[in-house]
Amino acid sequence: MFSRAAMMLLVMVLAVIVVASCAKHQRSLAADDDGYNSADSIVSVIGDTRDFPRLLAVTDSLERNGELSQVRAIFYSTVAYNLMGQHRSALNLYYKLANIDAKDLTCQADIESFIYSSKDYVRLLCDMRRYDRALHEAYSADRKLKAAGYSAFVDHHDIAQMIGESQLYLDQAAAAAKSFEKSLQSMKVRLSVNNDPLDLLECQKTMNAIARAYIHTRRYDEAAPWIQRQDSLYVEADNHPRRDSVFVDEMKAEINYSKALLAHAQGRNDDAERAFGEYMSTQLAKNLGSIINSCEYLLESHRYEEAAQNYTQLDRFLLESGYKCDLENIGRYMLPKYRANLLAGHRDTALYIANVVAEYYDTALVRQKIIDADLLSTIYDTEGKERQIAEQRAKISHLRLITVVIVMVIIIFFFHIYSRQRRKAYNKLNAKNHQLKLANERAEESSRMKAKFIRQISHEVRTPLNVLSGFSQVLTTPGIEIDYDELQSISHKIVENSERITKLVDKMLDLSLVNSDAAIECCDKVSPAEVATQAIDKSGIQKADHLVFQLQVASEAESISFVTNRKSAVKSLALLLDNAMKFTHPLAFKTHHDEHEKAQVVLSVNVDNDEVAFVVEDTGIGIPPEQAENIFTEFVQLDEYTDGTGIGLSIARSMARHMNGDITLDTDYTAGARFVMSLPLR
Repeated sequence: MFSRAAMMLLVMVLAVIVVASCAKHQRSLAADDDGYNSADSIVSVIGDTRDFPRLLAVTDSLERNGELSQVRAIFYSTVAYNLMGQHRSALNLYYKLANIDAKDLTCQADIESFIYSSKDYVRLLCDMRRYDRALHEAYSADRKLKAAGYSAFVDHHDIAQMIGESQLYLDQAAAAAKSFEKSLQSMKVRLSVNNDPLDLLECQKTMNAIARAYIHTRRYDEAAPWIQRQDSLYVEADNHPRRDSVFVDEMKAEINYSKALLAHAQGRNDDAERAFGEYMSTQLAKNLGSIINSCEYLLESHRYEEAAQNYTQLDRFLLESGYKCDLENIGRYMLPKYRANLLAGHRDTALYIANVVAEYYDTALVRQKIIDADLLSTIYDTEGKERQIAEQRAKISHLRLITVVIVMVIIIFFFHIYSRQRRKAYNKLNAKNHQLKLANERAEESSRMKAKFIRQISHEVRTPLNVLSGFSQVLTTPGIEIDYDELQSISHKIVENSERITKLVDKMLDLSLVNSDAAIECCDKVSPAEVATQAIDKSGIQKADHLVFQLQVASEAESISFVTNRKSAVKSLALLLDNAMKFTHPLAFKTHHDEHEKAQVVLSVNVDNDEVAFVVEDTGIGIPPEQAENIFTEFVQLDEYTDGTGIGLSIARSMARHMNGDITLDTDYTAGARFVMSLPLR
């Protein structure tokens, strides 16, 4: 996802660290005042050889031995991963920046590494078009650096440009204009102090990025001044006493390409062709990456044959760049290649590309979901906020003590359930010695699932408890002023997370009940339609934005009554509805507004052969037939990326069987999942 210029800048940054580290190392092998030491010198020497796999291995070893701080190890490793084109691996390391606290930045070396890593992280997020996340990380890094004594992060022209670009793509034009102006002022200050060819090139690239952002958002009048400013920098670089021909050529190429895009968008086709001709006369335009990128203009100007010809080199470009098959690259490269060949009349090639995209799509979608999950897992940086509050207030509040007590009670309760299950397993082993090997394997699997379950429960409980703890500290902070709207929002979140904990405890109590020998008394006379209505209200499925819910009640189900346990019947059916609502994957439908494009969940109520049948049918991710019984096992989850404890279906079936009924999965249904809960009429 990095351009050639970004790669070059990364190499230069590494070179700066190398030179600084080597110079200091000559003075002393021990850590100096700036924090650089012999470990940095070792990394420097390996970096000079560009043996990046070895650099990664040595960096990891030095960090484990305590010779490199975590933030410097992150910086060195992400530079290596980015230069190898392994941006997904770099992204996983960037997530660790959220765990870096201001108090961890103890020396100049750590501060510099944090600055460079944060810049690269924000740039990567912008390249991935994760603009909301880019803003979050930029401001989070700024707060940490200010706490460490560095106050110019968001004022740097690169960062201000990326903040403005993110705001512009998020339709915050006024805020973006202010950020771009801040970037311009920072460039003026930089050029007034340093006016070397590299300074001119970096400032021109920042201006060009701003111009491109305005062009791509169709704000052509705002783009023109930024292109004009680049012209003045180009003239200055071309006449510089230490003129760098490579830099001048690159500036000429980028400026003229932006001019061509802008002129074409404004209907000045002759000007656009002249500018594109100037671009094609540069050496940069002959690079493989530039050949592929130039297809944007060729497609816009209806030169489809030329674009199709350029795209014949796309496979080599993707291979050399180390790009993976993801949704971003499918949209950025494969779909334009398909469009170029289709409009150029190469229908066989277009059909082949369409088949390739279809084959890649599922893999790319899974990869994107993993990235989304990783991003969402750190989006609020709850632990970081807790540390900031802890630094400001040393006293632990009364509510935190209550939180600890609740956690301990829940953990003890979980271990009680775990002990009961273990005792049952050992009793079966003693009764069936000839099945010892098989039983041991099952016990080990049970232990693994329960350990996983306890981790999941700890996570499920910790999140709302962290929210309650955080807000309780805010509300008890002396002298804090909170307006009415913020107080209402805090109250809503406190109630919401309290209810979340309550529901989790209720579910655990239900699990304990159905695992006991206690019978469920069936003495309530209700209608099937009434059970369905109450279950719908309890699950809240009608309020789900990502799906369309339908209730279909047969006429017989409205007119008759049957004897059962109302509470247990409603709870079992509500758990089935909650399962359907969860596994229709709301993220897959979050950008849709057409009702016909959403997932479907249908609850049908019928009476047949002395039984009431409640059928919950969805169009979600579905369940493999071979897992039809396994999903009713306690603590089993087929989708590890979905929140939950893995006990809902087990509780639902156990309750139904305690009422002399049952819950089964219809394996003949392939459009999603269909569960059938049957209860006797008498």
